Amino acid sequence: MDFKSLSRIKRSQIIQIHYKIQMIEIIRVNDSDLKIIEGNRCRIFRAMSQSLSAQVIWDDIYAQQRQRVIIICNTVSQAQGLYRDLQALNQDWQLNITLLHARFLPEHRAAKENRLKDIFAQNWHTTNDTICEVLISTQVIEAGINITCQVLHSQLCPMNSLLQRAGRCARFPGEMGEVFVYRSVEVNLENQELAETDLEEIEESPREDKALDTENTANKKENFLPYKKEICELTWQVLQVHTESKSINQHVGFRIEEGWINQVHSQEDLLTLKRRDNSRMNFENKFEDAVFRGDESAARDLIRNVDNRSIFTWNQSSVIDFDEIIDIQKLLPFSIPVSTLCKVWRDFKSSLAFGDDWIFKHIETPKNKSETYTEPALSPITSCEFLISCYRILVNPRYLAYDEHIGLQLGVYIRGNAFESPLKKDKVIPSQYSYKMDTYIAHLGCMWSCWRDDFPTKIFKNGECVDIVYPSVRDELLVAGGKFIQSKIFPEVETNEAEALFEILVFLAIFTHDLGKLQVKWQEVMRGWQEIAHRDFQGKNPKNFLLAHTDYNPEDKSQKITLKAFEKKNKRPNHAVESAFLAQEILQQSLRPLLREHFTDDTEEIHYFNNIIIAAAGRHHSAWATGFASDDVARLNQIEICPEAQKAIADSWRSMARFLPSILPLPEAKLSKNVYKLKELDLNRFSSDDVEFLQLYSLVVRALRLCDQRSVQ
Repeated sequence: MDFKSLSRIKRSQIIQIHYKIQMIEIIRVNDSDLKIIEGNRCRIFRAMSQSLSAQVIWDDIYAQQRQRVIIICNTVSQAQGLYRDLQALNQDWQLNITLLHARFLPEHRAAKENRLKDIFAQNWHTTNDTICEVLISTQVIEAGINITCQVLHSQLCPMNSLLQRAGRCARFPGEMGEVFVYRSVEVNLENQELAETDLEEIEESPREDKALDTENTANKKENFLPYKKEICELTWQVLQVHTESKSINQHVGFRIEEGWINQVHSQEDLLTLKRRDNSRMNFENKFEDAVFRGDESAARDLIRNVDNRSIFTWNQSSVIDFDEIIDIQKLLPFSIPVSTLCKVWRDFKSSLAFGDDWIFKHIETPKNKSETYTEPALSPITSCEFLISCYRILVNPRYLAYDEHIGLQLGVYIRGNAFESPLKKDKVIPSQYSYKMDTYIAHLGCMWSCWRDDFPTKIFKNGECVDIVYPSVRDELLVAGGKFIQSKIFPEVETNEAEALFEILVFLAIFTHDLGKLQVKWQEVMRGWQEIAHRDFQGKNPKNFLLAHTDYNPEDKSQKITLKAFEKKNKRPNHAVESAFLAQEILQQSLRPLLREHFTDDTEEIHYFNNIIIAAAGRHHSAWATGFASDDVARLNQIEICPEAQKAIADSWRSMARFLPSILPLPEAKLSKNVYKLKELDLNRFSSDDVEFLQLYSLVVRALRLCDQRSVQ
C-alpha cells in the first residue's frame, strides 16, 4: 500500500512513531573542558539546621566580614518580611540592603538590576568601598543577571532551582564562595503577617471558613511554596548527606551537581510525565470546549490551573467622566499567585470591622461587546471559588500599597497609599496606530507587501524614538510553515512545494479576511463617517471608493466624541464571520482544485485545509467568534455586497497573485453573486484529533494578524 493512500490520521501516527524512534545523541562535556569552564573557582554547599533569619544573616556578615551577600527566598512576601527585619537591625546603616522581586514597577526593577550588575560584578573586589552590599531576592535572579557574591543564603527549593541560584555565588574564575541552604524562613512577629501573605495552599475544594480557623501560626507545617514538598524533601536529603560527609569543604563542581540533579529529578520527572499523560485527555477536551466552542465554564476550569492572576487597582469614585473610560488594555497589571489572593480574601471575610463591602472585583468584557471594547465590567467576587476562576481582578485600593523600596504589598493589614495601576509605557509611536483612510484594494495590497517585504518603523527604546526594521513576515514564518506541512501532513512532497502551499494559505487568508467589508451596509456606514472626517477633521475625500479603513485618531478628543455620537445612530455591521461565509466560494474555485491536482484526493484533508482559511477569516478579530447559528440566519437573512465589489475582487487578485510561487499555479477565484442567502456556519472547525491542522491554522493566523497590524502602522 502506498503511503499517500493511507488516511490522514494513520499517516500522522506513522510520522509520530518515526520521530520517536529516531536516535538522540547525548553530548557529554569531557573533564579537560570542564576544568577550563570551572576556572579554578571554589563553591561549597551546606545544609543548615537553623531557620533563615535576619539575625543569622547579620551574625554571619560580622563574623566573616562579608562584603557581598545574597539571600534568596521562595516567595515575595518572605523576602519582604526578611528585608524589613534586616533593615530594623541596620540602625547604623552599616549595610546597604536592596530588595528585588517581581512585584516592582518595570522602571524600579530595571534601575535596581542595573545597579546590582555594577556592585555585584566580577571586579567588585577592586572597588575601595568598605560597606557590605546585601541583596534579598526571589527566583527572579535565578537566570539572566550576571552577578556574584561571597555567600549565598537560600531557602530550600528543588535541586535544579537551587543550582541555578548557586550560580550567583563564586560565579567567576578564581572566586571562593559558600552556599547555605535552610528549610524555613523565620521573620520577627511584627512582620509575620506580611511574610505569610504568599504562604497559602489552594485546596481541591476551598473552604470559605478557612480564615476562621484558630490554628496557631507557630505550629504551621513547613511550607515550600511555590514548590512541591516531595521534591524539596528529596533535595534536602541529598544536601544532608553531603553536609555530613568528609567532602563538605570541597568544591561542588559540575559532575557532583549532575549527580545531584539525577538523584532528585529523574524520579520526579517520570512522575510528572505520568501525571500529564493521565490528565491529557481531560485537558484537551476542556481546551477544545473553551477555545473553539466558547464554553466559559471550560475556560474557567483551565484558568484554575494557572498559578497567577493579573491584578489592577484604581479609585472607582474618581471615574465619573464617561468620555474618560478606563482602558484595561493600557494599564500595567501585577501578577500575583492565586493562592495569595485566596488568603487575602479569606482574611477579609473574617475581618468584619473594616467597613468595606468588597476587596476584589472581577474585571470582564461586557456581554455582547468585542474583545477590544475598552470599558471594563466589574462584578463583586463573592467566594473563593469564583476568585480562582477569574484572571483579571480589581483590588480595593484601601488594601494595597506600593513603594519603590519594598514593592507591592497586599492584605487586610495593609494601609493603602492611594496607589493606582499606572499606564503601560509606550513601546511604539502612538501615531502609528492612528487609522488612515484605506481603500479595500490598497489595504489588501499593503498587507501582501508586509508579507513579502521588510518592515521599517519607529519604536520607543529606553524612552527614545529609534528607527527599526523588522524582517518580512514571510522571512519569519515561511520556512516554519513549510517544514510543518512537510513533517506532519505531506511528508512525501519537496520542501519548495510545502513552502509554496503555506504561502498560498497565507495569501488566501489575507485575500478573504475582509470580504465582509464589501457589504452594502458596511460601506454605507463607513463612508458616512469618512465624509464627516473629511469635512471636520482634514480627512481624505471618500469619493466612491470601497473602503477598508477610515480616518480616525483616538488621541483627538473631539474626534472621539463625534465618532461616538455617529455610532449611536449608525451601527456598523460585523464583517469577520461574513468574510468567512463568503470565503467558502473563493476556496471552492481555488484551493480545492489546487490540492486535488498537486497534493491529495482525500476529501477529509481538503476539508481541513479549507477550514484553516475559513476559521482564520472568521476569527481575525475575535478568537471566540462561533459563526452563524439558526437565530443569526433568521435575523440577518442575507449578505448583500456592493455592485463594485466584483471588480475590486478581480483587481486585488491580479495585483497580489503575480507574486505567488509559479511552482503551484492557483486558479483565479471570484464571487458569483451580489446577494447571498445566509446558511448556518460553524467556526468550531477543529478537534483534538485534528491537532496538526490546528497547529497549521495557528501559523497561518499568526501571519494574517502580523500583516494586518503592520499594514495599519
